[in-house]
Amino acid sequence: MNRDSAIKFGASIAVVVALFVILYWPAIASIRWSFIAPHAAIDPDSAPVPGMSRQAWTRPIGLGRTTIELVGLVELIAVPIGVALAFALYRTDAFGTRYLIALLILDAFIPTPLHATAWLGAFGNVGRAQAIGSRPILTGLWGAAIVHATAAIPWIVVIAGLGFRSVERELEELALLDRPGLSVAFAVTLRRAASALAAAALAVAVLVAGDMTVTDLLSIRTYAEESYLQFQMGDDAAAASVSLPPFLCLGILIFLGGRRVLAAEPERLPSVDRSARTWRLGAWRFPVGLIAAFVVLFLTAVPIGTLVWRAGRVGGNAAAGIAPHWSVEGFVQTIKDSNGDMIDPLKTSVVLCGSGAAIAVVVAWAIAWGSRSSRFWRIGAAVSLALAFAAPGPVAGSAIVVAYRDIALIYDNPVIMILAYAARSFPYAFLTLWPAVRGLPEAYFDVARVSGLGSVESVWRIAIPLTRGSIALAWCVAFIVSLGELPASHLVEVPGYTTLAKRIWELLHTGVESRLAGSALVYLAFLAFCGTICLFIIKNKIIYKKYYA
Repeated sequence: MNRDSAIKFGASIAVVVALFVILYWPAIASIRWSFIAPHAAIDPDSAPVPGMSRQAWTRPIGLGRTTIELVGLVELIAVPIGVALAFALYRTDAFGTRYLIALLILDAFIPTPLHATAWLGAFGNVGRAQAIGSRPILTGLWGAAIVHATAAIPWIVVIAGLGFRSVERELEELALLDRPGLSVAFAVTLRRAASALAAAALAVAVLVAGDMTVTDLLSIRTYAEESYLQFQMGDDAAAASVSLPPFLCLGILIFLGGRRVLAAEPERLPSVDRSARTWRLGAWRFPVGLIAAFVVLFLTAVPIGTLVWRAGRVGGNAAAGIAPHWSVEGFVQTIKDSNGDMIDPLKTSVVLCGSGAAIAVVVAWAIAWGSRSSRFWRIGAAVSLALAFAAPGPVAGSAIVVAYRDIALIYDNPVIMILAYAARSFPYAFLTLWPAVRGLPEAYFDVARVSGLGSVESVWRIAIPLTRGSIALAWCVAFIVSLGELPASHLVEVPGYTTLAKRIWELLHTGVESRLAGSALVYLAFLAFCGTICLFIIKNKIIYKKYYA
C-alpha cells in the first residue's frame, strides 16, 4: 500500500469512527437499553406481553396521534403560505424581494425557544396576552401549531424558493406560447419544483415532530415531549422505549422520502445554470410586494416588537395597583442588565457550539467527498442523514447520555455537549456542503491525475480551496443551528456550563417579563450578527447570483 492509499484508508477509518461515536453508537445503545433495562412502572398482571405494562403499549398510540395531528396542522398552515411567498419572492419582480429574502433567511435561524418566548409571551399563556389586553389566544394544540408554523415558514420559503429558481427558463417560455401565465405556473413551474416542495414539507414534519420546546410550555404530549419527561424523571428505559417507535418510523420515512424526492427530481437541461425567468407582474408589482412585506414583517416584527415592549416595561407596584410603564430608560437598563446576565452563557455557547460545528463540518465534507465516486459512501450518507434527522432532540440527547454515562472522560466533561451539538448540526452541514462538493468539475481532477498529483494532493490543492466558501458557510449554518439547539444539549448539560438556549429556557418557565425579554433581545442580536455573516458569505458565492439575485 503506497502512501496515498494509506492516507485515504486512514481518513476513511477516522470518518467511520467519528460517525459511530456521534450517531451510531448512541442509537445502538438507546435501542439496546429500551429492551434490556427494567421499567419503573411495570404492571405484570395487566401486561399482554411479559415485562410490558398495558400503559406501555397503549400510550404510544395516543402520543402518535397527537404528534401526527400537530404535524398536520403545522403543514396545513405553513406550507400554503410558505410556497406562495416563495414564488412571489423568488420568481416575480414584486417590490423589495431581495430585502425580504434576506430578512427571512435571518428569521430561519431564530431558534424555537425564542419563537416561543415572543409569541407565547404576547398571545399565549406564558404572558397572559398583555400585549393586546385579552385572554390567552395561543393555547392548546392549535396554539402550538401556530407557533411552530411561524418558525417553519422561513425554512419553507428558502427551500421552495431554491426549487422555483431551478426551473428551466425555456420550458416556461415554450409553454407560454400555448398557455396563459397562471396555467404555466401550475403546469410547469410547480411540477418542476415538486421535489423541493416535498423536501420542504418533509423538513417541517421532522422539525415539528422532534421538538419539545413549545409542546412542553403548552402541555401537549407528543413523542418528543414524552421522551423528554420520562428522561427528566430519571426513567432512562422508559424514555428509550417511548422514543423507539417514532425513531424507527421517522427514520424509514425520511430515508424513503429522500429517495422519493431524488427520484422525482427531473433531469435538468443545461440551461439550469442560467437565471430563471422572472415573472413580470405589471401593475400588481407593488401590491404583491406590499402583501409579501406584510407577511414577512408580521413573522419578524411582531415578535421582536413584543419583546421590545416587554423589555421596556418597568416599575409598577402590584400592592398599590400601579401597573408597569414603558420607558426608553427602562429599556436601556434592561438591555444592560441582560447583557451582563448573558455574557457567561454566550462564552460557553460560542466555544461548545463552535467546536461541535467544526466536527460536523469536517465529517460532512469527508462524507460528501466520498459520495462523489463511491456507492458505499452514498448509502452511508443517506443512512446517516436519516438517522440524524429521525432522532428528535430529546431522543438524541437521552441516547448520548445512555451511550456515554459509563465513560467518565466523556460524560463528566463538556465533550458530551460537543458531541450533542455535532450530532444535531451534522445533517445541516452536509446539506450545505453536498451541492458544492458534488458540483466540482471532474475535469479538474483528470488534469491533476495527468500532472502526477495523487488523490490526497488533489483534495488539498483543488477540492478544499474550491469549496472553502461553502465550508465557511456550512460552519456558520451548523454554528447557528447549535446555538438554538435546546432539547439534546439540555439533557447532556454538564454542571457549570449553561448555554444561551438553556438560559432562555430557564427564564421562560417563570413567565415572560422584562428580564427574559431583554435576554431574548441580546440573544437575537448575536444571532443576527452571525446570520449577517452567513448572508455575506452567500452573497459572495456564485450560488447567490443564481438563486438570490
